[in-house]
Amino acid sequence: MLFNSLEFLLFYPTVLLVFWALALTPAWTLRKLVLLGASYLFYISWNPPFVLLLMFSTALDFVAARRMHAAATRGGRRAWLLASLVGNLGVLAYFKYAAFAAASFAALVETPLVDPAFFNVILPLGISFYTFQSLSYTIDVYRGAIPPHPSLLDFALYVAFFPQLVAGPIVRAAYFLPQLARPTRIGGTATERALMLIALGLFKKVVCADVLGEYVDEVFAHVWRYRGINLLVAAYAYAFQIYFDFSGYSDMAIGLAGLLGFRIPINFRMPYAAQNPVEFWRRWHISLSTWLRDYLYIPLGGNRRGRARTYVNLMLTMLLGGLWHGAAWTFVVWGAYHGVLLALHRLLFRGRVRHESALAVLGRRLATFHLVAAGFVIFRAPSLAEVGIFLRQIIEPGLATSPAFVRAVGWTVLAFAVHQLAADRRPGRVFLRTPPLVQATVYAAAAVLVFLFSPLSERFIYFQF
Repeated sequence: MLFNSLEFLLFYPTVLLVFWALALTPAWTLRKLVLLGASYLFYISWNPPFVLLLMFSTALDFVAARRMHAAATRGGRRAWLLASLVGNLGVLAYFKYAAFAAASFAALVETPLVDPAFFNVILPLGISFYTFQSLSYTIDVYRGAIPPHPSLLDFALYVAFFPQLVAGPIVRAAYFLPQLARPTRIGGTATERALMLIALGLFKKVVCADVLGEYVDEVFAHVWRYRGINLLVAAYAYAFQIYFDFSGYSDMAIGLAGLLGFRIPINFRMPYAAQNPVEFWRRWHISLSTWLRDYLYIPLGGNRRGRARTYVNLMLTMLLGGLWHGAAWTFVVWGAYHGVLLALHRLLFRGRVRHESALAVLGRRLATFHLVAAGFVIFRAPSLAEVGIFLRQIIEPGLATSPAFVRAVGWTVLAFAVHQLAADRRPGRVFLRTPPLVQATVYAAAAVLVFLFSPLSERFIYFQF
């Protein structure tokens, strides 16, 4: 059930109506049950059996956290943490990585390890997101950062909350669970902000991402046919396609949760305005980058064990970050590529005083954007062989125009310009201070554009992760 589908257009208002109608009664537990049931129904609409995996992860981590807290010894706490890690990561490994690992091993030894049909399984929707979200809870309980939550209903709703269930943001228990302690409320400003984010996210997805995707899909499906400028534009266009697609989902998730009275943290802060690779990861997919920092990089030692170990920790963290996105060598190489960028930045530029003229800032932003866009070529390509073709042919002269090419150029130029102009401002707050007539006009224009471009709309990119 996609946010930009007719089914969701019927599903969400119904849930919203029932949820707020029950606010007239003191039955907060009943309202939470409605949300949990809606969340499971939302997930079941994709593939009913896989809701059992979601329930398994919920039950495992709820019990593990309570037993961990009650354990009398450090060894007992570790045992329950290990149970949570093995249970969650074991399921994730089988469904997402087993086929990749078996195929890679078979290619290495030239002999199949087991029958390939054993690994021919469907990837459960959103498994990477809800696994990391649930694991963060048990790890935090193990560390003593939070106590185990007493309510299974609250914890189940935290894991399965449908606005951000399948593509994030990854929300920490310490941020979300306290919001379930008492009935949610929503005021005029919160409602306006939520509606703005829903409209903005839908516009990003349908009008921006999917229009760019038309050209990107054509080029990457037949990369050997293209040269020079066409490949360069495809690289730029994909960088903005994936940004609009994923940040659009995140905006809608925050807005949809907001209309229910819940807060979800921001996941993107104008990432293509970053001036270096470190800043990029502070602006891009913030919930994942901070998860990797807090639950992998810092436990590995972070930057506390010498320069060489710091670089190793950076590489391991980014390799896992790449592999989290998908079971393919392209994702592994993409993660390694970003690990190298972070290590080189730390080696060459850390602690240096920078010249802060507007031209210098723009130059650093352009350089960072090109490095990131080059990495997204690896991320998007079907295989490493096609990455090689892309990189060889991008330096060859060539230009083939088409309506999709012209649209891709126009949207990319406009998007980059807006990105830079809005980077250091708060355009959302400015919009919310405009007169209601202006807001209504903008919403109406956005609705018309979404309707006109909706035939191009596709599945969200991050649903595959």
